[in-house]
Amino acid sequence: MKIEEEIELAKRYYQQKKFLLAGELFESIALRLEDNTDLVRSAEMKNNASVAYLMNGEPQKAFDMAKDTHLIFESVNDEKNCGLALGNQASALEHLGEKGLALQLYTKAVDFLNKSGDKESKAIILKRISALQIQQGNQLEALGSMTSALNNIDELSTSERILKKLTDFIFKLGNR
Repeated sequence: MKIEEEIELAKRYYQQKKFLLAGELFESIALRLEDNTDLVRSAEMKNNASVAYLMNGEPQKAFDMAKDTHLIFESVNDEKNCGLALGNQASALEHLGEKGLALQLYTKAVDFLNKSGDKESKAIILKRISALQIQQGNQLEALGSMTSALNNIDELSTSERILKKLTDFIFKLGNR
């Protein structure tokens, strides 16, 4: 089977919620691509494996797969994938209980995603930052992060619209 076919199979496994199979196949593909010195595609597959392993409840394996892949993307000026790779590492660390380090990596991820113009991914990460800030007792910072996240979403859900109105109201009260 060709690598492209295997990638499609791994994606199907993921869509079918067969996360372990998807992770293992993405990891296998990543290693073969790395052997062929296709480091960028290998890093992409490692990040795909990372997400699959995290969904399978294996945060350490997820972190190990994504670790340092952002450096590959950064070396080729791929700001979007650099941000996503940092986000994947942060998410795994968050699940491992390393919330401080996760917050640092999420913050770096937002910088890269901001440069890339990927507002949707940036909003997702800003929501995670907000949740971690709440857990750390930094409610005002969390409110700012959530407001920023909501401002990066083009089409808000009903609950997001309500939350945005509330955050806007709180900021107006604070500025009186």
